Order: sequence, then structure tokens, then C-alpha cells
Amino acid sequence: MPAPEEQSVLDELKKLKLENSKLAREVRITKDYFEKVNRTLEAKETLGRVLTAENLRQKAYTDMLLESCPNIILLFDNDSRLVLCTKKFLDLTGTPNFDYLKNHTYREIFSAYLDDENISAIEEEARRVKAGQGRTLINKWMDFGGAGESRYYVIELTGIGGSKGHDVGINAGIMAVFLDLTDFMREKERAEAASNAKSDFLAVMSHEIRTPMNAILGLNEILARTELNPIQSKHLADIKKSAQSLLTIINDILDFSKIEAGKLEIISSNYNLRSLLDNLHSMFSILYKAKNLGLHFNINDNIPASVSGDENRTRQILTNLLSNALKYTQQGQVDFSAWLEKTEDGSELIRFDIKDTGIGIRQEDTEKLFKPFEQLDTRKNRNVVGTGLGLAICYRLCQLMGGDLWLASEYGKGSCFSVAIPYVFAEEQDEDAAPEHGEFSAPSAKILVVDDIDINLEVCGAMLEAFGIKADLASGGRKAIELAAANHYDIIFMDHMMPELDGIETTKHIRTFNDYCASVPIIALTANVINGAEQMFMENQFNGLLAKPIEFASLNQCLRQWLPKEKIIEE
Repeated sequence: MPAPEEQSVLDELKKLKLENSKLAREVRITKDYFEKVNRTLEAKETLGRVLTAENLRQKAYTDMLLESCPNIILLFDNDSRLVLCTKKFLDLTGTPNFDYLKNHTYREIFSAYLDDENISAIEEEARRVKAGQGRTLINKWMDFGGAGESRYYVIELTGIGGSKGHDVGINAGIMAVFLDLTDFMREKERAEAASNAKSDFLAVMSHEIRTPMNAILGLNEILARTELNPIQSKHLADIKKSAQSLLTIINDILDFSKIEAGKLEIISSNYNLRSLLDNLHSMFSILYKAKNLGLHFNINDNIPASVSGDENRTRQILTNLLSNALKYTQQGQVDFSAWLEKTEDGSELIRFDIKDTGIGIRQEDTEKLFKPFEQLDTRKNRNVVGTGLGLAICYRLCQLMGGDLWLASEYGKGSCFSVAIPYVFAEEQDEDAAPEHGEFSAPSAKILVVDDIDINLEVCGAMLEAFGIKADLASGGRKAIELAAANHYDIIFMDHMMPELDGIETTKHIRTFNDYCASVPIIALTANVINGAEQMFMENQFNGLLAKPIEFASLNQCLRQWLPKEKIIEE
């Protein structure tokens, strides 16, 4: 057994070993901790390098985007100050670098290219977008290069910001994207100019062709009212037939041009449908009888007398279809049916069927039947006169009226054309009202006719003589002004296209003379019946329009409308 002193030393050594063991364990723990810290620092450093590289990469992509983007894009902050833009904008404006524009406002940037009013409009739209009222589009011609060459931009303003922006201290701002549509606009302008040129050409051609047609048909009407022998009557009828065929072709071309330009209007009014159908029956019965064809009209009792719609266009459609049936039917008959039918949705349609026993149409040809300038079996039908526009026009007219036109046919056996037009109710017209087309005379009426072409003056004067009216004739605007100042006329018929003073200028002069001249009915005599001509005359102080060639029925109606009632003597 060790001595007490030795035991004490042993105990101390034991304690030292224990402390040394604890210290060694703590050193190991501390070493492990520092190793973890080092690994964390290394990982963080590595992540930092990765993030820095990614940020540089993203910035590089952003820079490339800003440099290569073909559009102008401007980014504004919440204070309306520029914070970013594409290089396209810098290049167009001749700005060396972005620092010259950074933090500039809308007004400061656009003041060189837009006036205050337009800049204020952009600022107002930007406020609206930032307030969350959706994106907006602004259309402007702007010259960013300052070389006097403006370009057409559609500016789209879109709000930016949101949670991602708030996370880094960015409030709502505006992104302005400029879409350059200059080439499109210039093509559009060229197309419109071409369309206007075509319309102007057609207006001139309408005038140049219809003016001599006025003389031909007018003199034909006058001669027909004289005593003629049978041979003369036949020749006169042939002249009228040929002239009417030519006029139909002219009208088809003009109608198609108006439809193509989107300027043909459907004019609704109340009219007597049964009377229209009776007139068609009377007119075509004679034509069909002359060709030894039967014509049967079957008008259902449910067809109303009075309807609301475009009477002239309805007549045009039915006349064309009945004329086609007459052209292409050599033997047999044509059945015309009309009735009122209800559709599945409860609405009502006026339905017309024109069924013939003619040549029929092949199934493969039906697709091009309603296309313009198409005629089927041209060799077989080489003696049939026409432009190939009639059915195309009828089809478009039906569509404009909210209806439809279709065909059922069997080649060699016949065809059935069907027309459906929405029925619009109209109150029954007064049957006791004054007649619109009956014979009358007005020998006490004072009328002035103005035209620079002598033959037109003679024709119109002769047509008025049929109503017992001896009209004053003026061969130009200056003579018309002189006569209008010295007389009180009941109606002035004014030609449109005249040298020196045209019809519009002459009318404006006459309207200034006195109260009587300010209110006298002035009716335009014009061969220009395209592109809203009637509205143009109304806007220039005319009261109405009488199209050339002048027809007795149209002249009759015009006189009844504008002559004082006390001067009309019914016959």
C-alpha cells in the first residue's frame, strides 16, 4: 500500500489525466466546428461566385435584349422617370448613351416630338394605367430622327410592378412599347388612294356614259309617244331594249363597285309588297309571253301588303332572278312563289322561290355561281348578254338585308333560286292617298332646267312638255343664276358637272339671292350615282336627286313630290 504522499500524487495524476481527456475532447469538438465553419464559408463563397456569374449572365442577356430588340421600349418608374430603354430608341433619337436620358420624365423625353396637348394625353393615359384601369393603346405619327420623316407608332402602355418589384423597393411603373406600323399605314393609304381613284374613275365614267344614255332613252320615250308605223315602232323598241341592256350592265358595275367599297347602303322605308309583286307579274308576263314561256305567280295569302325594307333593292333582286330565268329557259315555264314562313327561333321571313325548266347548273359549278364576273357554260350561252355580276350583287344585297340567297338545281332539267329576307312589320298604307305614278299635267308650273349639253336640255324639256310644262332652259351656271334671280320657279333641275360653274357652285349662288331662292326645291340632275352621291348633294343645299338617264316614272314622282299641289291636274 502506497504511502499517503504517494497516494496523493497518484490522485493528482489521475485528475490531470481526466482533465487532459476532457480538454482533448473539447479540442476535437472545436476543431470539428471550425471545419464546419470553413466548409460553410467555402460553400457561401462558391455560391457567391455562382450568383455573381449568374447575375452577370442575366445582365448580359438583358443588355443584349435592349441592344437587339427591334422595337422601342421605354420603362418608367412610379415618378414617371425613365429607368430603362432599348438601344433602338437611342439610335433613332441620336442619343450617345442611356445616361443622357436616365431619370427624364415623359414630358422631357417627348417634348421634342409632340406638342403639349399630345404629351398631356399620354400623361393622362399613363395615370389611368398606373391606377389599375388596364392597358391602353395610343396611335401617333412621330419623327424621332428629326429628319422630317414621321413614322406611325402604336404605343402600348402597360402597368408594371407587383410583389417582385415591392420586394426590392420598386413601386408601380409604366412600360411603353412602340410598334412601328408605318409600312402598314402607307400600304393602307395606297390602297385607299387606289380605291378613291377607282371610285373617281367610275364616277367620271358613270357621267360620261350615262349622259349620252340620257339622250338615247329620253328621245326614245319622246318618240314612243308620237304616231309611228309598225316598222318604226319595232325599231324604236329594239333601240330601247339595247339601251336598257347597256344601262343594266353599267348599273351592275357601279353597284358592284359600291358593294366592294362597302358604300352601298340599304335604305328602309314602308312600301307595298303586294303592289311590287303585281308590277313584276305585269312586266314579266309580256316578256315571257313573247318567248312562248309560261309564267305562274303563286302569292300566298299570308304575304302582307305593307312591309318595311328597301323596296328598290328587293325589286332589283327579284327582277334579276326573273330575268335570268327568262334568259336561260328555252321552253316550259317559270313558277314564282312568295310566302311568309316562321323560323325555328320564332322570327318570320319573306320567302321567294323562282323555279324554271331551263338548262340547269352542274353541281361543280354552283360554288362559283355567286362570284363576280363568272358566267357558266359560256359557249352554250354565248348569245346571253351580261357581266356575270348580277347574281353576285343579288347575293350580297340579300346579305346586307340580313337575308340569304341559295340554289337547288339539276343540270339539264332546271333550277330553283330561293330568297329569304327578314320580315319587318309596317302599318297598312292609306289606299286613298294621292297616286304616285298616275297621269297628270301641270301647265301653270314654272320650272328651270340647267345643263351644259344641249341635247340633254332638249330631252328634259320635251319630257316636261308631256306634263304640259313649258320649262325655261339654261345652258350653264351663269345663265341659271340670271334666270333664277329674275323668276320665281317651282322647281330647278340642276345638272352637276358643268364647266365654269358646276351645279354645286351655281346652287350656292342661287340660295343667297332672297328668301324664295333660299327655299326653292333644287333637284340635282346627275349621272354620278355612286359613293353616297345623294348625301353629298343634300349637304350642298340640294333637295333631291334625279339620276340620268331620266325616266318618266322617276320624273313623275319627283314632280308630284315637289310641285305645289294646287298646280297638279289629275287626268
